[in-house]
Amino acid sequence: MPTDFWILIVVLIWGSVFSVIKFSVAEISPLAFATLRFVATAVMMLAILWRLENPATIRRPDWLRVALVGVTAITIYHIFFTIGIDLTTASNSSLLIATAPVFTAVFGSAFGEEKITWRQVGGIVLSFLGVILIVRASGTDFSIGSQSLLGDVLSLGAAAGAAMSAVLAKSLLKNYSSLKMMTWAIFAGTLLLIPFGLPSIASQNWGQVSVTSWLGLGYAVVFSSVIAYVLWFRGIGELGPTKTMVYGNLIPVVAVIVAVITLGEVITWGHILGGGIVLAGVTVTRLSPAPQAAIAHRVDTRG
Repeated sequence: MPTDFWILIVVLIWGSVFSVIKFSVAEISPLAFATLRFVATAVMMLAILWRLENPATIRRPDWLRVALVGVTAITIYHIFFTIGIDLTTASNSSLLIATAPVFTAVFGSAFGEEKITWRQVGGIVLSFLGVILIVRASGTDFSIGSQSLLGDVLSLGAAAGAAMSAVLAKSLLKNYSSLKMMTWAIFAGTLLLIPFGLPSIASQNWGQVSVTSWLGLGYAVVFSSVIAYVLWFRGIGELGPTKTMVYGNLIPVVAVIVAVITLGEVITWGHILGGGIVLAGVTVTRLSPAPQAAIAHRVDTRG
């Protein structure tokens, strides 16, 4: 199957997980949920890695970069997102996190990981405008005020964290499989996440957590973490950070459709128009010709 197919599978998983998690966090505090999710994910991925790859370890010179991927993709992103959305509006948070492809392009260019074309810039901007239309169609407004400033900054920090992890991962994926690289990155990120989540875990009334919420946590671990992260970073290795990250703007489209089906939310022409624009932006970015420098070194993720 082509890489784009697997990236679209990830989009479907991450788009649907919003509705799944919505049920669970009504009974489990967000930081406790995130911590348990990634502790379970780290254990599962380590078991899978040791079963499928030999050797399963990372070379010593690469450990710092792998740890940085974990810190940015797991620790920073999930702490900033969880606290940020609590301090600002959902509209602000979703729009600001949707700037991740922009950060990816900037970071990728700054670190010399890949060159960005003007057509890719246009595709990123176009898909971001589609996200704005989707959020506005939900009957909410995007506004930045003094009361939500900290939440807005944290949401931008989450977007920057996701983007930086993509850029940092690209060179690692030249030498390691996405499974090996992401397993150790999640392990490192989870170690730093645990201290932040322990107070929430200790204060949580676990006796009142329903089977449905536990199933939601299981879905987040197996599908949204183990399967999705491996496929996502495989895409980064084969397509490059910018082209992969722009697919993230399809996630709100899927999220709206799933919410209509499972939560009974109403879809409007604004949602349809916004979704069409997002698709157009992703297509423009994905079909942009790669710069000659990038063509010269295709990524092998079989290591």
